[in-house]
Amino acid sequence: MINLNITKIQIEYLLFIKNYEGRKTITEASLFFNCSRANSKKILDKMILTGILYKEDNEYKLTKIGCDLSKFYNEKLEKNLFVVQKFLDIDDILARSISLEILSKRLIPYQEAMEKRYKSMILAKDIQGRERVQDISEYLDEGRHKINFSIKKIDEESKRSFVDNSMALMGFDDHAYLIIGEESYIELSTKTIKKAHHGYFKKAIATKLFYFDDGQEIEINSKDRIFKIPLDLIDYWSTSDGIILEASLILKIKSQMGITIHAKKANFLFIVNLCLT
Repeated sequence: MINLNITKIQIEYLLFIKNYEGRKTITEASLFFNCSRANSKKILDKMILTGILYKEDNEYKLTKIGCDLSKFYNEKLEKNLFVVQKFLDIDDILARSISLEILSKRLIPYQEAMEKRYKSMILAKDIQGRERVQDISEYLDEGRHKINFSIKKIDEESKRSFVDNSMALMGFDDHAYLIIGEESYIELSTKTIKKAHHGYFKKAIATKLFYFDDGQEIEINSKDRIFKIPLDLIDYWSTSDGIILEASLILKIKSQMGITIHAKKANFLFIVNLCLT
């Protein structure tokens, strides 16, 4: 994109020339923006000097550079508006003003963040509430996505309304990663924990993970304390709002504490927020 020193008000006039269905004259511009003819003329004539517009039969028209810029800003503004309104729940006028401000100030990190959020959100917007999502990779770019996860106990009293976290949760890093690629998987990293035992502390670490297939235990690939859980082990992701997706797997954990090996099943719960990945 050509790097012109274009202001917020010039972007608005540029989009007026691009999108307005009537005649693009000084009079029409002043009425549209509710300002004086002299002010509109000053803005439009300056845009002629910068090579964005030209004038023909009292109408302002886009040059080749102006056409490219108007297409660029139309697309960016649409994306910004979608994200700003979704997250902030504000009226159209304020959302448009904030979106134009980001574009005109060339706030590159903000714009890049907008682009990323828009891409995830626009893909996810067609997911209906309470729908099962079979293939989550349809809604995410290839690459590495940080996601949330928890590990819940399996054996709980039926009268209780809340399922406690498993102590195994302490043995893994706070976040999991969803890797989308030729081979997609969920990545979990272990960490050493200390546990009081008979008056002193013992170190413990998860050494193996297993999933179950037709009653058989199958070890999950691991290397350098990182477990790679194949994504196709998950039959589907459930959602109630089309944005937050959840799935769980019953896995067996083998941990080593000193010379002792502990083995226990737990429910691994994975949570993906499509707006934040």
